[in-house]
Amino acid sequence: MLTTPVRPGLAPPGTLAALATIATIAALAMSSQPAAAQDTPVRDTAGVRDTTALRDTTSDLAACTGQVVSAIVVDPEPPGMLGDDAPWWRRAVVNGVLQHVTTKDGVIRDLLRLKVGEPCTELERSESERILRAQPFIATASVRALPESGGRVTILVRTVDEIPAQLGGAMRGSGISAVTLGNTNVLGYGMALDAGWQQGFAFRDGMSAHFTDYHALHGPYTFAIGGRRAPLGSDFSTSLAEPFLTNLQHTAWHVGYSDRHGYMSFLRPGDEHNVSLGLRRTLWDVGGMVRVGPPSRRVFIGALATHERSGPAAAGVIITREGMEPDTTGVLDARYGSYESTRLGALLGVRLVSFMPVHGFDALDATQDLAKGVQLGLIAARGVRAFGGDGSADFFSGDLYGGTGTPESFLGARTEVEGQRSRGTGRWNAIVASGRLAWYLKSSEAETFIASGEFSGAWRTTLPFELALGDPEGGVRGYIDSRIAGSRRLVFRAENRWRLGTLTKFVRLGVAGFADMGSVWAGGVPFGQTSGMKGSVGVGLLAAIPQHSRQLLRLDLAVPVTPGAGGSWEIRFSVVNGTRTFWREPTDIGRARSETGPASILSWP
Repeated sequence: MLTTPVRPGLAPPGTLAALATIATIAALAMSSQPAAAQDTPVRDTAGVRDTTALRDTTSDLAACTGQVVSAIVVDPEPPGMLGDDAPWWRRAVVNGVLQHVTTKDGVIRDLLRLKVGEPCTELERSESERILRAQPFIATASVRALPESGGRVTILVRTVDEIPAQLGGAMRGSGISAVTLGNTNVLGYGMALDAGWQQGFAFRDGMSAHFTDYHALHGPYTFAIGGRRAPLGSDFSTSLAEPFLTNLQHTAWHVGYSDRHGYMSFLRPGDEHNVSLGLRRTLWDVGGMVRVGPPSRRVFIGALATHERSGPAAAGVIITREGMEPDTTGVLDARYGSYESTRLGALLGVRLVSFMPVHGFDALDATQDLAKGVQLGLIAARGVRAFGGDGSADFFSGDLYGGTGTPESFLGARTEVEGQRSRGTGRWNAIVASGRLAWYLKSSEAETFIASGEFSGAWRTTLPFELALGDPEGGVRGYIDSRIAGSRRLVFRAENRWRLGTLTKFVRLGVAGFADMGSVWAGGVPFGQTSGMKGSVGVGLLAAIPQHSRQLLRLDLAVPVTPGAGGSWEIRFSVVNGTRTFWREPTDIGRARSETGPASILSWP
């Protein structure tokens, strides 16, 4: 997610390149008539009937009832503004500025559950279609079975790509202070790569690079590696995983390592300068799960081993553009202690869910797959004296999801809770919880109402964190300049969206009216305050480019309606893909978690 708030009275920070990209796309969209799509799908075998017209075939589709798959025909398409008869200049701009290369045939095949020579079942077909839609570089996907002679079927796979370019930046004063360039589908190979630069002012300039392969080893595996040299501190992480994509899997696993050295900042009321605390965290994990019995049982068991080391600084500092100064308040002095923990644990998963395609829920016009039913993930891990761990505490966590409804009305909830229990005293600490309850109502094809409540909180934490009232991810819009933060936050949101028409074939527009109401409670965080309920209302301009994209571009204006707490009108630009998961907790509460349970083992896209 990319979000860029604009504060009143300041130069607009953020996303200069992203805004330029939107302008480029809009100009391309309005400059000429839509281009024709590619004519010839890619075929994997000879001897199959002519497939040049299969793209529009609907009358002769077959149900998958165990027929043998004789061939798989892959028909990948670009985002929609690029076709065989597009003028040379438009192709140059789309391929150059937007960095697009159509997804390769082999990438799509690696992600399919269906294989040539094997039976075609409806579950394998629908799950193949859903897994393709879950990929961040694919906007839409369909998997259809076409009957052939001899009781066989040909599988026709059609995909349309997302725009892969990731361009962003930030401005301070009269100059650019940060630039990010990236691509979510490098050369059409289903790989994401981004690089960034950040001005260091009194410190060194920052640089970063991250790479992710969504079909590593020609399978449904994900490999990620990335590093960042910040003006102060550094990060490095890498992982290899088989994430839980479907109930048809026999296994899911995760291996990862990360080393993060940075500064956690705390808002200080009445002072524009934050107080920061240096923190270094090193983590590694290895774990996996196996399905017990056939796919209909949907019960999974597994094991994991983790190691975590945390070393906070002894005192806080104040970091400004001119340099670093000591904190004279002493609030952070010796507040958080170092610890090292090694844990061996057991995993239990119960996955009683099916997926329902819906339109226009978290995206403006795209198809997304919502889970109906119940999923539960449990972790119980015992501290052991190994690799430097003190073995004094045990760890427990739970992740519960439930959803029910129809494509017109859907109610869902998800909560994640974790805590540690000292074996010596029996005392619970490091308790962290977050969750979301949401109702989606589509009163018509063009109108969607969303009401939600979001909670985040932590008690007796061993890691430095705070939850800001105006946090861009989880806070109340219109309070980005608020200096109030606490240990618990509750926010209610209501939004009504109207899908409007299109700008030619490529751009879908919409508008939204929204209201937020929320509060933070002081708890035990440094400088914590209780805000009382604060609210805002606003309007937003929405866009999807191309029109069936799962990415939602928003330009929101939020105005506070309650006094105090530092509220002021706020313009926020964001690019969000909320279709891959029902709830992704805000980063600020994630900092308080132990990261003992790798999320990719138990969650779904």
